[in-house]
Amino acid sequence: MSIILIASLAPVVFLLTYIYVKDKYQKEPLGMLMKALLGGVLAALADILLVSVMEVFYSPDFSDGIQGALYQAFFQAALPEELCKLFFLYIFIWNSPYFDEYYDGVEYAAFVGLGFAGLENVMYVLQGGIGIAVGRALFAVPAHFFFAIFMGYFFSLAKFRPWKKGTYMMLAYLVPVALHGIYDGILMSQSAVAEVAPATAGILGVGFFVFFLFVWRFAIRQIKKMSGK
Repeated sequence: MSIILIASLAPVVFLLTYIYVKDKYQKEPLGMLMKALLGGVLAALADILLVSVMEVFYSPDFSDGIQGALYQAFFQAALPEELCKLFFLYIFIWNSPYFDEYYDGVEYAAFVGLGFAGLENVMYVLQGGIGIAVGRALFAVPAHFFFAIFMGYFFSLAKFRPWKKGTYMMLAYLVPVALHGIYDGILMSQSAVAEVAPATAGILGVGFFVFFLFVWRFAIRQIKKMSGK
């Protein structure tokens, strides 16, 4: 059990350390950062409840294929997950007196995203075993981190440019949803067509790596921009 927990949480701790170290001018209180991390854990639990409720009222019977993969990617993953993250980011951080710099929004959003990713990762690794930890450490956990960077970027713009708060808050939700949905959609579609159309699955695999590298590069650029480094 301890090995599984270490394997699940090691990438989370690494990225938490990275985003914290980047804040070199005015460190955020550890108590507030832990509050944001807890918000991410609560967001993961809220997402489980929300998706369960959604499935009670609407559970389409898609056959295996790209259509079903895209429905799962957007409506069962991206839309509810990013909504829960943004909700807890807002109620825990928005009115905090410590949220007084553009980079703060990025940092707090990253802690929320990684809190979510940490709990999700533990659950996946407990179900799938230690072997699944490597793939999730390389892709799934960083993906949640990258989505959070975009959320935090627009979240900060909404805070410090209040005349466009509505627009930026909408972008703080929709941009991560789009990125998350594309990420999951490619992977789920690849899995759906792997046996019947291996060439298509291969193309989707290449597309996934290109997309992941694009998101990674852009997210790191935003971190440097917002932190002034």
